Amino acid sequence: MGAAAFWIFLAVVVIMVNWKKKNQESLRHETIRFLVEKNQKLDDAQLSELLNPKPAPPPEWLVHKHGYSYRALRATGVIFMFLAIGLAIATAWCAILLGMNHQSVLGLGIVVPLITMTGIGLFFSARFVTPPPPDENRRDL
Repeated sequence: MGAAAFWIFLAVVVIMVNWKKKNQESLRHETIRFLVEKNQKLDDAQLSELLNPKPAPPPEWLVHKHGYSYRALRATGVIFMFLAIGLAIATAWCAILLGMNHQSVLGLGIVVPLITMTGIGLFFSARFVTPPPPDENRRDL
């Protein structure tokens, strides 16, 4: 039942995205038709701008400035690694209480290394992002 709900949701999302694109395109063409009917003079630059508008700028939180991506990658990586440590402790506790062959222990035993490796990957991927500028008020001892 859950798998069917997931695929139905995925199909609805794909259909809605396609419908939105087609609706926006039809609105653009309707606007151009309206302007032509009102005898508005459109040159080629205006017509190409109406038919192919510039994409919207990315959200502000996604734009890289002042090392925020560096800090976000490092912090997220550390959070994932500590989460993996907590899950490893919970896995050991479940293994002691339920036995090593219990389904929940096996599932957690698979998830813990995946979360650990994701955290390590995020932490070390910060090396490929521009670090923040040094803080003048900070003194390393």
